[in-house]
Order: sequence, then structure tokens, then C-alpha cells
Amino acid sequence: MFTGFTSFLDYSANPTEELARELDAKIFGDYQISSKVLPVDYAQAEQALGPLENYQLIILNGLASGRTSISLETQAYNQIDSPQPDTRGTIIQNQCIHPSAQRSLSSSFSRSQIQALSEGLNRRGHPVQLSDDPGRYLCNFIYYKTLLAIAQRPRPVPCLFIHWPAHQKLDPASAFTISNYLEVISDFFSLLMQPA
Repeated sequence: MFTGFTSFLDYSANPTEELARELDAKIFGDYQISSKVLPVDYAQAEQALGPLENYQLIILNGLASGRTSISLETQAYNQIDSPQPDTRGTIIQNQCIHPSAQRSLSSSFSRSQIQALSEGLNRRGHPVQLSDDPGRYLCNFIYYKTLLAIAQRPRPVPCLFIHWPAHQKLDPASAFTISNYLEVISDFFSLLMQPA
């Protein structure tokens, strides 16, 4: 599964929505993409994600407009704390996502796997870095919810959140275009399928 988010706040477009729609049903080796576009809405995002049982791999995606590199997020946190409203106008600050769960959850990819993916993508000319901070807004919310759900399964599904910088449609100074992002995803799957 490959997810994106709809546009939100002052952003007229969300590159992750464009990516998800562009990639739906595409095949990369052993993987056929099933895309979902999630609303930027605390009440509806998890519901839109739906059941997770039938996926071999889950790649969640979000916009991080202030960043200049693509970020592979290693952690999600059991906290919502943002002054920014969702698309319904809901603001949540300093609140646990799940009161009885862990403070943080790590990606079901190991840190060494994520590091190897980052290094491989950089070798192919893509500015990618590891991040331990996915923020405390909808991106972190859906990442934590997903990791919590798959951790309860006998065989956790590999799951990673990717934060994408704004592209040129949103920021004329950006070096990124949607074509760049599609190249990154193609190279990501190529690296993922290489023998360990």
C-alpha cells in the first residue's frame, strides 16, 4: 500500500496525493501498488486507511514543506501536538494518540535497512536523509496508528513513512518536480528488491 494526503492549510496541492494517484496499480518487481489518498482529518484518516491485513509493504507519505531533503522517518510518537488545524478545523495539542501504548514506535524496517536505503538513494543522486522526528501532526498520527496496528500481528508488515519537500508547483525555488519523486520511488523499489 502506498498512501498520500490531500491538500491542506495553505497548500493548493499535495505532492503525495499526486504520487499516490500516479502510482496506483503500477508494478515494481514483486510489488503491485495499491494507493490510498487520506484526508488531512484526525477523525477520518485512520478510517480511510482501512484494514492492513492484505499488504506485503506499507509506504506512508506526507508533505514536509520546510525540508530540503526527502526524509525516511525512523520513529512515530504517541502524541498529537500541533497548533495547525486539520481540514475540519480541529486543533489537538499535547494529547496521547493511545493512552496505554508506548511513547514511541520504530519503523518495522530496521534502522540499518533504512540507512541502507538512504545511502543507496543518495548514490543514485537523490537527496535523502534519515529523520527521527515526523512532527506531531497528521503524518505522525497516521504513522503511529499504523505501526501500532501492525505490531499486534504475528508477522508485522514492513512499514515506513517518507516525508517529501514541496515541489516546484508549491515553491518555485524548490529543486523538486513530481518526475523527480517518481524516479525516487522507482529507485526505492529497485533497492528494496536487491538481495541483502
